[in-house]
Amino acid sequence: MEAILENLSISDENQDEKMSSLNHSDLQTRLGFLLMSAYRQKYSIYTELDFDFASGKTRPDLCIMPKRKANWLADEIVMQDVPFTTIEILSPEQSLNSLTERIYKKHFPAGVKTVWLVVPTVQTVSILLPDRKQVNFSQGIITDPVTNIQLNLNDIFEE
Repeated sequence: MEAILENLSISDENQDEKMSSLNHSDLQTRLGFLLMSAYRQKYSIYTELDFDFASGKTRPDLCIMPKRKANWLADEIVMQDVPFTTIEILSPEQSLNSLTERIYKKHFPAGVKTVWLVVPTVQTVSILLPDRKQVNFSQGIITDPVTNIQLNLNDIFEE
């Protein structure tokens, strides 16, 4: 029984860990490239950063933060600063419910303004807001209502 409880607590600690896939990796790279190409002068865009918010630990696929200057002599392992926007890509092994639960329990209570939820299989992006409203995109230009960041959905899901 003790071994079972120990395994449960270990799996709880790793609930943010997700299996990646080819499509997931491709989308993460594309989004990072598109965002850096268009917005690197205004924002800093990062992938797979660990955050330790008061609401819990999390590691979004990408995040958009106020512009920061790189300090190559001093690195940060776990971030305390809150990004404007986080981007989560639904992985094949992940449930939509567990992902949205993490967003509403960890990201928004920490002060994240918008979360982009990317669903590869149906090629959609939903921008979630802290008040539980959302803006859904299945074609055209994605426009974040808070940051005004815009990307063409066709560029994200280009074949």
